[in-house]
Amino acid sequence: MLLVIEELGYRSCWYEGHITDDDRIGDKIAGILNVPEEYDLVCVLPVGVAEDEPSAPKKKSFDERAWFNAFNCEE
Repeated sequence: MLLVIEELGYRSCWYEGHITDDDRIGDKIAGILNVPEEYDLVCVLPVGVAEDEPSAPKKKSFDERAWFNAFNCEE
C-alpha cells in the first residue's frame, strides 16, 4: 500500500504498536472511523499531500551497524 500511495503522488507513514498501548489510542481512532467493535485496529496509514519533500535520516556507517561472527557490545 505504501508503494501505491507514493506512486499516486501522496505520502503516508505506517503507524503501528503504540496505537495498542495502554492509552488505547487505536480504540479512539477506530471510533472516529466507525470500525465495528469486533475488529481491533492494529495499524493506521494516514494518506495526504506532503507539505515538504521528505528527507532521509543520516545513516550510520556500515561498520557501525553491522558485524560478523560476534555480537558487538560496546558500553
